[in-house]
Amino acid sequence: MNWILGILLTAISFGTLNDIAKINRLKSEAHKSYLEGKYQNAIETYGILIDSFHITEQEVLMNYANAAFLATRSSHSPTEGLEGPGNTGPQPTNEQAAYYKNIAQQTYTGIAQSGTAELRSKAFNQLGVLAYHSAPPPRPGKEVLVQAQNLFKSALVADQNNQQARFNYELVTKMLNQDNQQQEQEQENQDQNQDQQQEQEQEQQDQQQQQDQQQQPQDQQQSGEEEQQEQQGQEENSDQQEGEPEDSESQQPEQQQGEEQPQEQELNASPEKMEELKISEEKARMILEAMKNSEVQYIQQNQKKATKRPDSGKPDW
Repeated sequence: MNWILGILLTAISFGTLNDIAKINRLKSEAHKSYLEGKYQNAIETYGILIDSFHITEQEVLMNYANAAFLATRSSHSPTEGLEGPGNTGPQPTNEQAAYYKNIAQQTYTGIAQSGTAELRSKAFNQLGVLAYHSAPPPRPGKEVLVQAQNLFKSALVADQNNQQARFNYELVTKMLNQDNQQQEQEQENQDQNQDQQQEQEQEQQDQQQQQDQQQQPQDQQQSGEEEQQEQQGQEENSDQQEGEPEDSESQQPEQQQGEEQPQEQELNASPEKMEELKISEEKARMILEAMKNSEVQYIQQNQKKATKRPDSGKPDW
């Protein structure tokens, strides 16, 4: 029974020694790949250590996160002004970049919550860089900048000697100040344009009002002249209508006088005519004299009627 227990202990010890040797070998390979910029190989090797051998060493986790972060970046200015690890490896595909970014973010978050002060500061700094690059180019918006600024601030709170975090915090703060100044300038320009537009509209209204005030007396004067002309025309038409009966009445006696002249001529005709009418000369003269008197009276009566001006408020008839 004792020999069986001894064999088991020997096997366990041998297996443990083999695991330790394998872990050390994997650590060496992963670290070498990391230093050579072969980040995909480093990610695979560190992944075996963490998933298969349950390695939780802070150094291994940080290198694993850094390798994943660097695998998402191109070889051309990976952090675009921010300070952090660089990348000399090939550009990954979009699918690979998303996978590596997820690994880096989860691992940095775990370190920031449970690591040492120095490692927490580095993890917060890298999370800030990830947040900064989460926005599409050419430049992140205000919300992303504020998020990155808070993460860089947390890195400085964890370790105030972290110079990368300090540089990144000051850079993002400067960008936010520039954005605020630009926004204030744009708002000021917009307000100024609105004020100018309102002034122009008010000036146009004042000019239009002034023109209307100047035009009003002219319109009133023109309207008064038209009314005066219309009234004069009506008075002229009224005078013409009043003068027409006088002419017609004065013409009637003339016409009657012209009609009676042949009769007088006929009465003054020769005695042969009078004999044909069987009227004596003395009787004919009496008839003629009576007709003249009647005609004179008729003319005088008509003249008196014509000289009396009719009432303008009553009809002519």
